[in-house]
Amino acid sequence: MLFLPTDAQPPHALANWRDTLQHPDWLAEHGDAWRKALAHDVVKYEAIDPDLAPRWTCIIIAYRSKEFLLEALDIGRACTSPDGGPVEWLVVDCGGLEPLLPEIRKRADSILTLTPDIGLNPARNAALAYARGAFVAILDDDGLIAPDWLVRAERHFDDPSVVALRGRIRFKAHRYFTTLASHYDRGEGVVDDTLAVEGNMAIRRGAYYASNGFGTRFYGGEGAWMTWRLLKALAGCRVIYAPDVIMRHDFYQNWQHFLRKARSYSNILDQLAVQESAAQEFQQFLHADWNKSYPKRQMRPDERVAWAALHAAKWCVQWQAKAAVSGDRTTASPRR
Repeated sequence: MLFLPTDAQPPHALANWRDTLQHPDWLAEHGDAWRKALAHDVVKYEAIDPDLAPRWTCIIIAYRSKEFLLEALDIGRACTSPDGGPVEWLVVDCGGLEPLLPEIRKRADSILTLTPDIGLNPARNAALAYARGAFVAILDDDGLIAPDWLVRAERHFDDPSVVALRGRIRFKAHRYFTTLASHYDRGEGVVDDTLAVEGNMAIRRGAYYASNGFGTRFYGGEGAWMTWRLLKALAGCRVIYAPDVIMRHDFYQNWQHFLRKARSYSNILDQLAVQESAAQEFQQFLHADWNKSYPKRQMRPDERVAWAALHAAKWCVQWQAKAAVSGDRTTASPRR
């Protein structure tokens, strides 16, 4: 049975998944099938090193990125490889990267060029069709991972029940904006979680295929969506928060980003309401996750003041956004 990229069908259970997911033939078959299924999204695939046989593929989805993408690649390539072998760095060009391409080619092992302005989730799914590693990291184009990110991530996969993880995120330049992202830092312990930070996550490639990929018809909550599908498809699997898998990243980069992102996340549940037949079951899963009491890091006094002020501003923005689109249940997937 092939698990193809779709969010229009409920997830299907995969028997004996612990052995199946890591079988080279199963991975190759699904890679081929996904490339055929998503060929309409692909403009060009360039394997700078076609003979690379990596254990890990690190994917960066890039859209109109600036020099921070090059910094992310430089820091990522300097990370220690878990087995001392090669790591594939796959850059996904979703538009606007032309000025950076000469420098990207010096740093990447492969470049996947997609239809301009393709949504973030379809881009992630297309990237998995071309990933060559058994393990896959999906990283933000402006996130800076720790030097031991790959080593520590793979240690968690020593537990065969762990199929995916999300790491811890600490602020890069904007401490106060990042106080709003309580899900960035769950504290010091490993806990079962959702893929709440899709730009700082790792997953077994076979598990990604078995989930049928990220949902393409909504924006926000897609990490929880994938987690729900993984738990349904792979009985007894775990998705965890790994506190030692660390990235530096800012939740908002400026006030313009704050306004745009707050509006985009204002109608997640409305979008989910028009999804597949199992949407109600997923909504229950999502509500339970949002109401779960996860551990949180302790904030400094000045951070608490900033959090209160920004939280109030965010509430006002989202209230206005909901009022403006009252009755509009569009499922368009904006960029970021």
